[in-house]
Amino acid sequence: MCPQADGREKDFLKKLPFDVFTKIVDDALQYGLDTVSLHGSGEPTLSRDMPKYVEYIKSKDVKCVSFTNGYRLTREMAKGLIEAGIDVLRISCIGYNRDSYAHWMSLDVFDEVRDNVKNFVDLNQEMGGSSEVHIHHLVTDIDNRDYETEQYRKNWSDYTGAKAEIWLMHNWAGSEVELGYHRETMTAALEGQRSCGRPFSPLLQVRAGGLEGHYAAVVACCMVLGKDSESVLGHLDDQTIKEVVSGYPYTTLRDHHSNKRFADIPYCANCDQLYNIPESLVWTNIGGRKYGQSKVVADVDHRDFIKTVKTK
Repeated sequence: MCPQADGREKDFLKKLPFDVFTKIVDDALQYGLDTVSLHGSGEPTLSRDMPKYVEYIKSKDVKCVSFTNGYRLTREMAKGLIEAGIDVLRISCIGYNRDSYAHWMSLDVFDEVRDNVKNFVDLNQEMGGSSEVHIHHLVTDIDNRDYETEQYRKNWSDYTGAKAEIWLMHNWAGSEVELGYHRETMTAALEGQRSCGRPFSPLLQVRAGGLEGHYAAVVACCMVLGKDSESVLGHLDDQTIKEVVSGYPYTTLRDHHSNKRFADIPYCANCDQLYNIPESLVWTNIGGRKYGQSKVVADVDHRDFIKTVKTK
């Protein structure tokens, strides 16, 4: 479903080799790594050894989160993930009923995925696991928001027993994709742009693939999905985190954000994450969420962290 008006780029449609993966995790530990999220380069459950990656993360006493569309969340895969100790499995279920799900997810598997989610919730309870299952929906028609919310709660959250959240759609770094509504019209009346904070945050977005045969491309953020090649900041298969964070591409990105020169960054110029949209979170029953929040963390200035990485 995520966004890809022109499809995913071939160079990034890869599986991250396990040795490169462990290299990155081990490198990140020195900077206080507390969470690894397995997502952003494709459907993780296509990797039959996904639990192996989860198990390595947990062996380092680090929280593990992953995103999946749930279509291949078989009992075998669910059991493996629960045994490996995955903390949160987030399942993208964009569509409040069968027809809207088939349209947005491009697969008519509404009942199958709902049952997979429910079975994971039930299996986790049977096994005495500590895994949480979160499902999320994006509002596809802002004029129909209340109805979508009601139907989503009924057809997904109540049916599966999973925690859920509903957000407004976003425009994926300015990509021209069918949204059902256009966030540009919502942002026009808001105050001017400000940094989303991501170039200064302790978050590294690492793709499985990369340019010129590389793996583990570091890209600016998750919102550049579908045009990753424009935003590569380095590759962690042959560079360290310090080398990437201190490198010219990353430094230039932070400089442009510091000086609000967003128009100079093609993948940032029209992104709606540069605006404060306080109603982004529509509904949730997940603890710790705050209504009225944007997807941007309130305290976005983490420059001290960047200094630490560059000097450590």
